[in-house]
Amino acid sequence: MKKLTILLLLFLFGIGFAQSENFETGYIDILKKDIQTEAKILVGENLDMTADQEEVFWPLYDEYAAELLELSNERLNVISSYMLDYYDLSDEKAETLVNQAMDIEQKRLDLKRKYIAKMNEVLPQKLVGKFFQIDGYLQTLLTIQRQSTIPFIKTEDEE
Repeated sequence: MKKLTILLLLFLFGIGFAQSENFETGYIDILKKDIQTEAKILVGENLDMTADQEEVFWPLYDEYAAELLELSNERLNVISSYMLDYYDLSDEKAETLVNQAMDIEQKRLDLKRKYIAKMNEVLPQKLVGKFFQIDGYLQTLLTIQRQSTIPFIKTEDEE
């Protein structure tokens, strides 16, 4: 787990840098691929699976990761929109952005439920549970890093 934390922190600092660099999409895309690769390695190192389980697990993992990436792209679009309007953010735009963020969060929960059900059909539930513990840990670290790079919305008295 120590290795997991150290590797993730190195990549997370890269994400923070990428987000602060005016959303240069090429650089962000490279970082996302690096993170996906590292996440897959870390999941593999922390899940003890038989060869048969690996044969079933990895295709499902790849599907899940691809769908999760789509949600990450949606989230990045919302963050980008927020940052572009940061100094002139209207109440209406703020409400829209908050609702979009909540919709993405709900989609993420729905995605997890979908893949927990799919994996539980073909893999031991404890293995599935452990995977989603690891995934939750990774997602929490990514969320903390991402949120730490986004400024709070300015209220009327702060402007």
